[in-house]
Amino acid sequence: MSLVQTGDSISSGQDSLWQAVASFFTSVRTAISLLFLLAAASIVGTVVPQDVGLDHIGQSAGSFYFRLSAILDLHKVYRSWWFILLLVLLSLNLVGCLTRRLRAISEEWRGNSEKNSFIFTACDARQPAEVQALIVKVLTPVLRTQPRISKNLGVVSAGWIKHRIYLLGFPLIHLAIIVILLGAVIGVVYGFKGTIKIKEGAIGNKFTLIPSGRVQSLPFEIAVDSFTLARYSTGEPKEFRSDVRILRNGAELSKGSIRVNHPLTVERISLYQSDYRVLGVKEVKLAAVDSQGKSVHFTLQPRVATDVPGTEYTAKLVSLDPGVTKRGTGVEITVGRAGEQASPLKLFRNDSEPIKLKDIELRFLDYQPLYATGLQVGYDPGAQVVWIGCTLLILGFSLSLFTNLRRIDAEITRENGLTRLKVSGRSRKMRGEFREMVESRIRKSFEIG
Repeated sequence: MSLVQTGDSISSGQDSLWQAVASFFTSVRTAISLLFLLAAASIVGTVVPQDVGLDHIGQSAGSFYFRLSAILDLHKVYRSWWFILLLVLLSLNLVGCLTRRLRAISEEWRGNSEKNSFIFTACDARQPAEVQALIVKVLTPVLRTQPRISKNLGVVSAGWIKHRIYLLGFPLIHLAIIVILLGAVIGVVYGFKGTIKIKEGAIGNKFTLIPSGRVQSLPFEIAVDSFTLARYSTGEPKEFRSDVRILRNGAELSKGSIRVNHPLTVERISLYQSDYRVLGVKEVKLAAVDSQGKSVHFTLQPRVATDVPGTEYTAKLVSLDPGVTKRGTGVEITVGRAGEQASPLKLFRNDSEPIKLKDIELRFLDYQPLYATGLQVGYDPGAQVVWIGCTLLILGFSLSLFTNLRRIDAEITRENGLTRLKVSGRSRKMRGEFREMVESRIRKSFEIG
């Protein structure tokens, strides 16, 4: 007997544990709590700098914050183990809530639900067949659908139902959120983000992962043909654009322009324009005026000796000064003739007078900088899953907002020489108006006071 009691105790404990787990994953309170935790985590991810290395945190923060960041991954909240755990728990909770409601939805879809917005009865001296014909005539225009009529043990049942598709709204919304969360988890676990810098005219495919700093290779190469920087009249950057070609084994796969908020996507890997860097100068433009007053323009490139047109001089570019004084951007060059030592000269854009060198005058006109474009590399394999979830979410909300499940059930029985009519109905929206409409029709038809 004691064995039986022990077995009962163990079984009861197991049932109690299972009920506690089932209650946790089907509770609305659990869903709300998880949503609050996710909102708090998003706030942390907004306030705390993200995608920075732990070494940077160790240098700029105290030891406590460093240890806390190392344990909770505060420097990468949206990729942390606890944030992914919250997403998984919320997904399981939504699955539990959806599973618990599916049976009720199935019953209501078949018209077998016992939930009603109203119930009222009436008695009439007419025969059941007459009452049935009258009630069908009165209630059919309400929902504009033909009734299903059945007879069982002397009870005649008539049922009307409209917009059953409304019932799909709830499961579609829950399923959509689950799919979106699944896509987010897939993106966090299997996606990556990094940066790559490529000089104009160069080709590269090595990028640095954020925030680990590890270097990896893209499955293709990026050839930067040109980088264009447009500025406002104040000198502030207005737009920067990279014109690139995508190569693999020397063959061109595609080409296009990458601008801010206009990425280029290749093989589900997106390339975003993030920043740029000035590495040097591609060429400078100068003007030379000879003794007869004839002016010619010519360009100099780094480490290339160039003949000054119309003269016996040769010029070479030494360096570029970006300009921090009122004289503006400047350039240092060397100018000389064959058999003579070259003279160093400094020319500035804002100088009012040209630099004189024996029988010629030189003026600095403009320069074209050499840029390195900074691209952000992003790969999110869960993006398509998220889009599917968003589509389901829109469909679910559309069904919930623009359809309305309405049901009317009528039972006709014969008791004590009278025909008894029982009418019940259900409406998910505008319940009062629906009840008044049905009740007024029946009162008017049967002249019930």
